[in-house]
Amino acid sequence: MARVTVRPVVSLLTRTAPSAHDLDLLGDLAAAPAVRIVPAGEPGRPSRSLVVRLGRDLYVRSAPGAARVAGGRAHLQVDGSRRPVVLAEVAPELHALLDDAYLTKYGRCAPEKVAAVTSDVAAASTFRVRPRRASWAERVAAAVDAARLARRPRRDPEPCPSC
Repeated sequence: MARVTVRPVVSLLTRTAPSAHDLDLLGDLAAAPAVRIVPAGEPGRPSRSLVVRLGRDLYVRSAPGAARVAGGRAHLQVDGSRRPVVLAEVAPELHALLDDAYLTKYGRCAPEKVAAVTSDVAAASTFRVRPRRASWAERVAAAVDAARLARRPRRDPEPCPSC
């Protein structure tokens, strides 16, 4: 007699694996020289962070001289657009691999900046980025912000924060 495995409907509806669309968005974010992290529910100034991709995951680390960010719900801001994400702690075993990824991407910058990015202090501020669906309130706030930005005159893009 064959065994039949039945999955509960709840597990199918609460799938946590990222979709292909989410992976494309993460790839676009990984190509950016830096991103800004805005903690969800905390108004304030965004914190500059450096971003790398390792395998299928995206990681952010606070830029030298930038404010440290706590994990949890946040938004990644790049080129005026915001993406809702969850920042999760990173396993200590990955820090050496992430240091190599940061050296590969940012190694052309000043040596003291590269040393600051790969230090133990910087490793403590490293988070894995997972996309999440924005809440209704967050979508309304994003629409209001987009309308405000459309009225402002455009500025020149900021230089790479690590160089």
